[in-house]
Amino acid sequence: MLNSPTDNVSDADYQQERIPKNKDNLGHYLSGFADGEGCFCVPIRKHPTLASRWIISPLFEVFQDKGNPEVVFLFKKVLDCGFISYKSGSPNCLVYMVASIRNHLERVIPFFEKYPIIGKKYQEFIRFREIVKMLERKEHRTTQGFKKIVQIAYSMNQRGKGRKYTMQQIFSTLDLSSETTRRNTIP
Repeated sequence: MLNSPTDNVSDADYQQERIPKNKDNLGHYLSGFADGEGCFCVPIRKHPTLASRWIISPLFEVFQDKGNPEVVFLFKKVLDCGFISYKSGSPNCLVYMVASIRNHLERVIPFFEKYPIIGKKYQEFIRFREIVKMLERKEHRTTQGFKKIVQIAYSMNQRGKGRKYTMQQIFSTLDLSSETTRRNTIP
């Protein structure tokens, strides 16, 4: 993980002068930046120890070339959560990431409600917010709730393009889990 935007003090001082002093301007700037270089996504990965066999992990991410890291550090400072690392498979790109449901509820979602994205990514945010709130209400613990979350997640980010598993693959394992549970409860 990275802790400071640059080792070059003169560059850091120069960048500090360019950061908007007005918090509203800064909020709108960051929201616009996230519209272009950010992502609200909901990965669904296999998890061998969970009853559902799957884990739902909402992420907010912002990407930036490592040669111009100030904005990712600014996101971390303003939202006061998350972490910064190099993007997997792309050592020239930094990523600011928030993965905690609590941080989404307390930091990320309120920020983007106050400073809404104007572009089409706003719809991604709306779906993301809905999933995070469903997870907070523990709706993913029922088969019906889990399926609804998966359907919403697969409607995001180019309709699930590039996902490792199809909805049908995920749902078929849920159906197997339900069948196994029913069989095990019958004397």
